[in-house]
Amino acid sequence: MMVEMTEANTIDYRVATRDDETDILAVLEEVAPEIPVSLDTPEAKNIIKGIIIECRQSGKSWVAVDAAGTVVGFVLARKDIHEQQAISLRYIGVSGNSRRRGIFATLIEKMKANGTPLTASVLAGNKSGMVDRLVKTGFTKQGPDAKETKLRWTPVVEASKSAATSRT
Repeated sequence: MMVEMTEANTIDYRVATRDDETDILAVLEEVAPEIPVSLDTPEAKNIIKGIIIECRQSGKSWVAVDAAGTVVGFVLARKDIHEQQAISLRYIGVSGNSRRRGIFATLIEKMKANGTPLTASVLAGNKSGMVDRLVKTGFTKQGPDAKETKLRWTPVVEASKSAATSRT
């Protein structure tokens, strides 16, 4: 049986599974210098593998896969340890060959779809323009310091509820 693709650049989005862990690591290794995150030692790589597994097991992480089923983008996420009602975006990456196709924006939209507040911390040394990218998708800066910039996205519904509560 022959399957015909209507579009060679088809990208599918889904919650990350155990089978995605190796592909997520491969994309993360590619984008690591931009984040920046060091994967130079076996210890550092094991720490990142642990974060990938933890985030994948949370059920909150998403991947973008190409027509061949290879992960070309990801959002590693889990419950925010400082704010239990929020989801923390730990790492976000899109393979260099798959950029400028809306994958980042679509992954963020998938994260927003459940209506839960999202948080992110971007290291000061980040070279990908991540702070600006997140702001462009609706995140607000919560205050930079020398080490990182913290950002937050709050669903409109929640913002309306808190505004209503603060007026009473």
